[in-house]
Amino acid sequence: MELGETVVTPPDPNRSASTPMTLDEVAAATGFSRTTVRFVVNGQAERYRIKAQTREQIEQFIREHGIVIDRTARSLRLQRSDAIGLVLPDLANPFFAHLTAALEDLCHAAGLVLLTTSSHDDPAGEARAVTRLLERGVDGMVIAPCSPRIALPPSGGRRSCAVVMTDRAFPGQPYPVVVTDNEAAGHRLADILLAERGDAVFLAASRWLPSVEERIRGFVAACAEHGLEDGEARVFSSESDDVAAGRRLMTEAMAGRGELPKAFVCSSLLVFEGALEAIGAQDGRLPPDMLLGTFDHHPLLDFLPNRIVSARQDEKAIAETIFRCLTDQLEGKPPRPERLVIDSRIWRNSDRT
Repeated sequence: MELGETVVTPPDPNRSASTPMTLDEVAAATGFSRTTVRFVVNGQAERYRIKAQTREQIEQFIREHGIVIDRTARSLRLQRSDAIGLVLPDLANPFFAHLTAALEDLCHAAGLVLLTTSSHDDPAGEARAVTRLLERGVDGMVIAPCSPRIALPPSGGRRSCAVVMTDRAFPGQPYPVVVTDNEAAGHRLADILLAERGDAVFLAASRWLPSVEERIRGFVAACAEHGLEDGEARVFSSESDDVAAGRRLMTEAMAGRGELPKAFVCSSLLVFEGALEAIGAQDGRLPPDMLLGTFDHHPLLDFLPNRIVSARQDEKAIAETIFRCLTDQLEGKPPRPERLVIDSRIWRNSDRT
């Protein structure tokens, strides 16, 4: 039996409701092949180029007869759950929210379900999340890790789990990791700010994360290229990534320099929000000539009066690369500890029309 072979509410009123219907019976009733019916009930009609009219006829038959696919029986038979787990640090983070939506679309198109949970950047919480997903028998897992070591089952074996890391490239992981070009993006942001203002500071939260450290390296390198040898001293860092950290870091920057910086870049939107609050608390408003920079993007940036430059991560391309790595492993290919880097895009509100 394949996916969608058992149903409830059979079309024959004289048939017992407890007697499941098979794919062969649905195929016979609709006049289409068993394979065609299976592709439609699996949500893979578009992938296998099933005609729209054919798909509609099969879906109409399913709707009219209240057919429900028995996926539990299939999972037990095939030792597959058709479920992918996603472990993220913060589901409210705009980048992770967009990444989740993109991955969910890809899973849906492939007949898979995405199970999402948060670690809250806590290694113990991350371990619990991974364990619970494994207990539910997920076929694959995508993790934005908050620690270098994660307890995962070895590859191979009857119930091996496909694994792909994203966003944080901790060294030594035996799995593929899909990341943004953080160092290059940090360099480009700093280069723009320094070329236009000759001065900038970097407000960095969670510096222990590889992605943030890479962004800082890009910033410091750009400072050196602009003749500023104090690039590291221009970095103000915090262990936490939240609005309060942004307020604290900007306050430290202003106190240490004795004045507002002419430009600044933040490692996240939460830090950016806190930095704006700190400036507002001191001066009551943003200096109109201050140039603002941040990683990631939010539509509200469009409404700020100052010039803004942001490094936008390509969530769709990241999701597609992650899904390709998952698919390779699900098809039996061993995981490769490769680093796959996706280009970011520089956005300026001066470019808007």
